[in-house]
Amino acid sequence: MTENIKDSMESLANEIRSLAQQMRVSVFLSMIYTADVVNRYLDIALIELPASRTGFNILHNLILRGGTMTPTDISKRIFRSRQGVTKTIDTLEKQGLVKREPIGEDRRTRKVSITREGVKLIKKTSSEGRERISRDILQPLNETQIEDLGTSLRQIRKHVLSLISDYQIQQDR
Repeated sequence: MTENIKDSMESLANEIRSLAQQMRVSVFLSMIYTADVVNRYLDIALIELPASRTGFNILHNLILRGGTMTPTDISKRIFRSRQGVTKTIDTLEKQGLVKREPIGEDRRTRKVSITREGVKLIKKTSSEGRERISRDILQPLNETQIEDLGTSLRQIRKHVLSLISDYQIQQDR
């Protein structure tokens, strides 16, 4: 190969790498913007319900984890500050959707448990609400695109959770 062709190929290869990197950044920014738009839609769609998105997230996690968790565990599962979780739990408790109880003799350590009313709310809103909202949001996609999106999102979520775990390990050192 002549030196001229090698230089041209190397230049073209660098250009392709640069474009790929720009595409990754563009897709990443699009994903962040889309998440913000979807979250805004959820805020509007859930406005008439008694619990906020964070409240529903807490209730779902309680159900998925046997009905009882500590506020610290809830905070870690839903990626919210302890103060934010405490404030939401206060609201859910006033609504009768959760209750707080001491763990053992130490009254400072508390557990949060979902109540029957909380379970009823999730049963009532889960199937009909999720179906309607998912149908609305995913309406522009066909079934294959939805499956592909689900696979991609699971892969990204799994990877980012491992990055978070690695980061937390580094912070603990």
